[in-house]
Amino acid sequence: MMNNDDNYQLNPKLSKTAAIVEWIKQRIDWQIYQPNERVPSVRKLAALLGVSSFTVSQAYEQLVATGILTAKIGSGYYVHMPMPANVAINTHTKEQVKKPILDTRWLVQQMFSEIPRHRAPGAGVLPNEWIRNDKMEWAIRQVTQQADGFIYDYGNIQGYLPLRQQLAQQLAILGMNTTANNIVTTAGVSKAVTMVSQMLLQAGDVVMVDTPSWFWLSSCLQQQGLNVVAVERDHQGPNIEQMQYLFETHRPKLYLTNSVLHNPTSYHLHPARAHQVMNLIHQYDAYIFEDDLYAAFEPNNQVLRYASVDQFERVFYATGFAKSMASGWRVGLLVSPDKFTEDVLRIKTLTTMNTPEFGERVIHRLWTHGEYRRQIKKVQERLYQAHQHLRQKLPTIGLDYPEHAHAGMFIWVDTHQDTAPLALQAHQDGWLVAPGQLFCLNNQNSTHLRLNVATTSDEFLAWLQGYLYHNQRQ
Repeated sequence: MMNNDDNYQLNPKLSKTAAIVEWIKQRIDWQIYQPNERVPSVRKLAALLGVSSFTVSQAYEQLVATGILTAKIGSGYYVHMPMPANVAINTHTKEQVKKPILDTRWLVQQMFSEIPRHRAPGAGVLPNEWIRNDKMEWAIRQVTQQADGFIYDYGNIQGYLPLRQQLAQQLAILGMNTTANNIVTTAGVSKAVTMVSQMLLQAGDVVMVDTPSWFWLSSCLQQQGLNVVAVERDHQGPNIEQMQYLFETHRPKLYLTNSVLHNPTSYHLHPARAHQVMNLIHQYDAYIFEDDLYAAFEPNNQVLRYASVDQFERVFYATGFAKSMASGWRVGLLVSPDKFTEDVLRIKTLTTMNTPEFGERVIHRLWTHGEYRRQIKKVQERLYQAHQHLRQKLPTIGLDYPEHAHAGMFIWVDTHQDTAPLALQAHQDGWLVAPGQLFCLNNQNSTHLRLNVATTSDEFLAWLQGYLYHNQRQ
């Protein structure tokens, strides 16, 4: 039986049939409908969703064809999801288990779902219209015309040389000196993380991350059998006293961080703090993995990175184009200390063998074209305007704009209430938000939200105001 608090809204980006299929699958995932349980009749669901019985029948037939539902003549449609033999039968009531579990897997699934960007203040990417490059098709055509010369070969394991040379030139402008010989292309920054951790660490070793930090990071490291500890991050950088304590007691071998436009806070790294951190890194024989994925959004070339201080002695530096140019190409670049370059290439050879040169060539074409620089400048201006808008709007709903945030993609907003139940209620009401607990090690309770400034609408802020007001009165 349907519950009164269920959400009867369909995904507006899909056809009605596909939206009903998605709607049913979600409720099976949330265990609202259990294995072997009957789902609503065609007529009842049509009435609830405001669609025709024919449309519901089409959706149910698709679900039967893909093995999600079973049709029983004269009885209706039932969930057909055999439980694994090694999983105990869940004896909780439906009211106890119907809510999804808030973890990294949940947020990743939602971010890759069909939720429209204007309904996703928790999204991790900019709207397509912000980053769409009119020269993309031109660049693809240009590379396609040369395809016979490289498409049938493995290519250079280290990656497309002109792309690596272009990064070396860009890093020189930012005060970091390296050569193309120390740069390896990767399948995005996430792959660079796993390559470096596999090379430097063994199961049981300790690594350090910021809290808050990129939600994917801790889960990825823990899945590799690594022990993760967290150091508190503020607008100047990591808490240096706490970091020293963690080095003394846990001896982490690697510290993974953003120094520029930190995710989720959009803080930068203070020069004095950077030097303090590097002193500890050398003292305790550790290394830094510096994720500079948001570099394109920072117009000031003088903003400090750890690699600027260290010059790649103990810093691995990674950047990519998933946020600023094309998420689908999955092109990243990893700069290593000279003594580790061959080891990085060995890891790449044994894991991915190579990265597709076609995408690397397209990225190089776009990156070196004047249109990309003009486009990025427009994105920087739009991000600044979005921050100014939220600086004005947040106080009107009783929240503070974070004082030290720079004009990156995100702001880290304190709602003064636990944001886990907030996220679940938002999801029921058709919003995707990113609750603070997912950015903290081991999912500790948090009153913060990470808001994407480009996708946080006034409509969502009105919803948020209503939710906070209602909970304050309870």
